[in-house]
Amino acid sequence: MSKKALQYILALFLVFTISLVGCSNESTSPAEVSDPNDQEETNENGVEEQEESTEEEKSEETEETEETEETEETSEVEENEEDNKVQENVAYVNVNRLNIREYRDANGTSLGIITKGKQVKVLEEVKDGEDDWLNIQVGSGDNTIEGWILTHYTVRDSREFLSDPNLFEDEELNDYFTSPTLFEDNTIVAYYGHPNSRLMGIVGRHSVQELIPLLEKTSEKYDSVNGDLGVIPAIYLIYGTVQPGGEIGVLNFDQMMSYIEEAYKNGVLIYLDHQMGKYHPIDALNEILPFLKYPNVHLALDPEWRTNNPMNEIGHLSGEEINQIQETMRDYMISNDIPGVRQFVFHQFVEKMVPDIEAASVDYDPVLLVHNTSGWGPPSGKIATHATNSKATNIPYKGFKLWYYYSDIPGVHYDDPLMTPEEVLELNPKPGLIIYQ
Repeated sequence: MSKKALQYILALFLVFTISLVGCSNESTSPAEVSDPNDQEETNENGVEEQEESTEEEKSEETEETEETEETEETSEVEENEEDNKVQENVAYVNVNRLNIREYRDANGTSLGIITKGKQVKVLEEVKDGEDDWLNIQVGSGDNTIEGWILTHYTVRDSREFLSDPNLFEDEELNDYFTSPTLFEDNTIVAYYGHPNSRLMGIVGRHSVQELIPLLEKTSEKYDSVNGDLGVIPAIYLIYGTVQPGGEIGVLNFDQMMSYIEEAYKNGVLIYLDHQMGKYHPIDALNEILPFLKYPNVHLALDPEWRTNNPMNEIGHLSGEEINQIQETMRDYMISNDIPGVRQFVFHQFVEKMVPDIEAASVDYDPVLLVHNTSGWGPPSGKIATHATNSKATNIPYKGFKLWYYYSDIPGVHYDDPLMTPEEVLELNPKPGLIIYQ
């Protein structure tokens, strides 16, 4: 057997292993999902009625008071109705996998699968016999699905997924994560990988509790040679892993949230990377946009894996698509009052991954575009790739990825030798995001 064939078999084994261990894309019926926690129905609008005027008060004062109260009540009701409207238009799946049914029939035709934590748009709520159903819409563009799910497999408040519903309300931490100068004042040092794969990066070789202290030690090495700039640690998670045929296996929701929560508590950033596969970049982006509600989360797409034929061909993004991605992300942030500057990262190690990179723009504030140099091997090759990427001066914020040694198994890549923090920081342009796989 040739070395190339052995590498390909190993790679296929890797993606299948990940799809079984940490991802969910199999069809199930409602009878197969675990029952979610019972939810209390709340119909209160939160408006307190004003006290009526007493008969002893003068009639003029009574009329004036009633008019004032009426105006205040109307305004308050309108505000609360608007709040309730926003909440009623959205629901979140509260079981690991759930079928979207064509009709209100638990055993009917399945139109697709949605996984835990998925945000869906609620079009209508209908009581059918003893069951409450939601008519929902999910996805975008050609991948939009409209169908029915049972209400009791959803929640209306995403805070119910958290270990502590008030976890992300620490004002000091939120100010830190959303500082408008966060990326001007600091270099980001990230550990990369998939929690269920030791071969895909350092993230999969340690629990999150073990990983953060190791990450902090690496960050300290950079901090000691980084001049006036600070250093912020980050965990870079592969959210969507490409499978044969371009399908995507999604990281288990509870597992992902455990990383987001632990990172938040320790002042660590999170990057969620979607490999796209056969799906349009905007559809892939829409899968991870809702996680921007957490102040330490940033997003990424990987052009290498935007393909129906992974391991046999390298995918791509166009400059215009990168602009569309940023525009979609910016509009989402504005419409959902997402604070701070959020990074959008894409990787490149050969020209064809972004053949018209000169068309990419950075005029989508508060989105910060990051052009990351990927690729493994000796320092000379990596530096040459970074020099090529540096020619894209229209994207001044650069990143740089390094690969730790892990194994001599064919197909498992690493840098030899690994560049030192001093060497990385001497690159021109100096990277603002440094990733270790």
